[in-house]
Amino acid sequence: MNGTKSLVESSLLTGMAVVLFLAARYLPVAGIVLSLLCPAPLVILGLRHRPKMSFVGLVVATAIVALLTGPASAISFCLGFGVLGVGLGILASRLDQAVDIMLYGVVVSLVSKLALMVVLTKMTGVNPFDPDVDQIRATMEKVFSMYGGQDLSSVKEQVEQTIKAIPLMFPAMLTMASAVDCLLSYWVSRKVLARIGGIVLPSLPPFAQWRFPKSLLWAFAFSMVILLFEGSLRDPLLSRVGLNLRLLISMMFMIQGLSLTWDYMEYRSLSRFWRITLAFLIVFIPILSQIAVVLGLTDVWANIRTRYRR
Repeated sequence: MNGTKSLVESSLLTGMAVVLFLAARYLPVAGIVLSLLCPAPLVILGLRHRPKMSFVGLVVATAIVALLTGPASAISFCLGFGVLGVGLGILASRLDQAVDIMLYGVVVSLVSKLALMVVLTKMTGVNPFDPDVDQIRATMEKVFSMYGGQDLSSVKEQVEQTIKAIPLMFPAMLTMASAVDCLLSYWVSRKVLARIGGIVLPSLPPFAQWRFPKSLLWAFAFSMVILLFEGSLRDPLLSRVGLNLRLLISMMFMIQGLSLTWDYMEYRSLSRFWRITLAFLIVFIPILSQIAVVLGLTDVWANIRTRYRR
């Protein structure tokens, strides 16, 4: 690739990263999805050219965001999305296995987001790990008031418990967001690079083959021990560790349960439409999610797939 073409393509990718970030900032619904795609242009930039160019692109994009929306937004772009894009590009250029790239990428994403939280706390004085529960509660009261005289006492109680748990669950939620962010950025980058040619990123294993190691059961056992004795331990930090560990492990078990269900539907030759529909229902219907968690735990322990595929 000659110098002029390289410069033009680098500029376009840098501009795309800025546009995605600004769109994510100002579009209310689509912004949630667009924010997860912000790192992808920098991943492609680092792979199509040199890792050094992705650093240059990050600096330029951060400067543009600072000029357009201010320093706080620029820091959010740089640490929240840019570092992950540069990091994934470097990892993809040095590692051969998609799983390895993803694992290290999640670590990069999590560390950069933690750094962002620390910097924003210093700048604004507001601790993101301790959200304003009173404001969330007031917002929910306004929502409930729209339903007039309906009896929503049980729903209100569940919401109240969830609101109280949000500050405690924030580390686990941040970790899960980092994993989703990394996965989507890698997936989008791989699709784009496959279309424009030149570089092929290794593919992740098919979802039906996703399995977590048995060592996950030890982490689950540890979290259960904390759950059983948290009343007598009276240690807030240990209780928070146990809560976040249980939340993360339950999510991993649910993913494995979904993978097992997907594999069984493939085994029974169900159409893709029905597989996607059932997966959607499992994610959004709590009782089905719990069943998926139990299935995932059982599959980690006993490898159910080998039994119906004999």
